[in-house]
This record gives sequence, structure tokens and C-alpha cells, in this order.
Amino acid sequence: MKAPSDGWDSDEREALASDELAGQLAAAQARHTLGAEGEARILAKVRHDAHDTPTRGVAGGRWWIPLASVAALIVAGTIWLAIPRTPSSESNTPPQPGAPVPAPPLVFRLPLEKPAIKISPSALAWRGPGRENPLLADLKPAFDAFRAGDYQRADDEFSKLTGKYPRAIEIPFHQGVSRLLAGNAQAALVSLTAAERLADSSFAWDVQWYLAIAEERAGDVVAARKRLTRLCARLDSRQHVACEAVKKIQD
Repeated sequence: MKAPSDGWDSDEREALASDELAGQLAAAQARHTLGAEGEARILAKVRHDAHDTPTRGVAGGRWWIPLASVAALIVAGTIWLAIPRTPSSESNTPPQPGAPVPAPPLVFRLPLEKPAIKISPSALAWRGPGRENPLLADLKPAFDAFRAGDYQRADDEFSKLTGKYPRAIEIPFHQGVSRLLAGNAQAALVSLTAAERLADSSFAWDVQWYLAIAEERAGDVVAARKRLTRLCARLDSRQHVACEAVKKIQD
């Protein structure tokens, strides 16, 4: 311990020479360094208590109060330094009664799989004023985005073509599927319903299947089940797929 500027007096030297204080100081220093300010604070307390304590008593007892004071200061300082800082209690506050509980994630029974791009015979035979087929060329940016999984860009590209090719079922069908894959079931219903109104037989089963998926994901399980029941009754190579799907979404 560093000596004060005015040196140690006889009482302080005797206290510092005691085995008890030496052990206490050694233990404290082993854990933490008190520093000059801490040492000065302890010394001031020692000198004050030593001068105020009667000198008569049992041999060795005259240092009991000063030593107790030093020990108390050492222990108090050690405890303060040793206690780890903890985060604010506010961060660990348990949820209050009546607080909203997050809803569990929705589980959908109908699988949503990305279909291959489909072209109707009428689109292949479509001809413009110059006996050319600009429809397929105009569809290319939207189809490229669809293949790449960029469903938002695909949706935007299909939107550019709806007015130009109002009878091309490729546009509302693939746009509806893009919206489904992007997680927007309500918007998918709009596009797929438009595709349904075009009544293209080459797309009929696909449109009904993805409409059922959109209905389930939009929360209308009853409508989805009715639609799948009709598909299950229709003769088609995928009839069994619709029949299995009906079982999956039964209440």
C-alpha cells in the first residue's frame, strides 16, 4: 500500500504490521486494485478510528475497531467491484397479463409448387397485323422473371401485357401463380379468376387447382374444398391428386 504524503504515524505502522490486516489487504489486492484514491479513503478511516479509540484494554484489542473499519471498507469495496453489472431489469420484465400472444404460423394443407411455363395452342397460332406472333416475344421478359424466381418482377411484367392481350390466358394464369409464390393470395385470386373467365380448356384444370390453393391461403377453406371436390369428380389424369387434396383439407 502506498504511503500518504505525510508518512505513516506510529499507530498506522502498528496497524499495518498486524497479520490480520495484512491478510485482508492481500486478499483484496488479489482480486482488485484499490488505486490511490481508494487507499487514501481507507487510510483516512483508519487514522480517524485510531485517534478516537481508547488506548486501554486487553492486549491487542486496541486495534479491533480500526481493523474492523479497514476490513469493512475493504470488503465493501471488494463486493462492489466483484458484483457483475447486469442489464436493466426492464429487459427481463416478463410479459404482462393480458398482453397479446403471437399467433402460431399458418399451416397450409395444399402444396404450392411452381409449374412449368405453359403455352396454349391459341397463343402459338396467334398472329398480328404483319402475320407475325409478337405475343410470345412480349411474354419473354415476364417468363424469364418467372423462371428465375423473381415473382414480383414477373407480376409487373405480366401487368404490362394485360391490356394489350386481353384474351391471352397465359398472362392472368402465370401472373396469378407468381402472386401466389410471392405470398399474395388475395391478388392471386384476382388474376386466377380472370383466367377462369377466359374458359380456355387447355388451362382449365390448372386454373382450378391454383384457385383452390389461393382460396385456402386466403382463408376460405370451404371454397377450396368445394372446388377440389369438383376437380375430384372430373375425369382427368390428375384426378387422384384432387381427391387426395380433398382429404387433406377436411375439417
